Amino acid sequence: MAREVTTTGSKLVATLMKEFNANFPYLSLWISPPEAKELVAKGEKLPGVDKSKTLSQVRTKKGAGQISLTGSKNVGTIEREFDSIFGLYVQICYITKEGKKYYTTGSDDKKSLAELNREKEAEGCQKDQWS
Repeated sequence: MAREVTTTGSKLVATLMKEFNANFPYLSLWISPPEAKELVAKGEKLPGVDKSKTLSQVRTKKGAGQISLTGSKNVGTIEREFDSIFGLYVQICYITKEGKKYYTTGSDDKKSLAELNREKEAEGCQKDQWS
């Protein structure tokens, strides 16, 4: 089964997050305003955008663009595409079997979504946690 989620600005944030998690059940997509990048450096919790709005309504860049989230795409590439196309700060996340929430780190940037999903499954991370 091909794992792919494609999005333009017309998709609801909540829908995108659910579709992403349906394809990569041990991972979740966290979408934040661009200023959240500074909070990560300080180790603070990231604010999310309003999930009831479309990407067009929460984006900070107004250019045209589309993002395709496939199993072979690297984590770092996805984060850069959301920044360059939508002006949003995106993190790929997971929840450990103990219930602790983590964002991926720079060491995960070169891993594909499929590879990272398999890794988190093997570690016993929680499944189907998208928000």
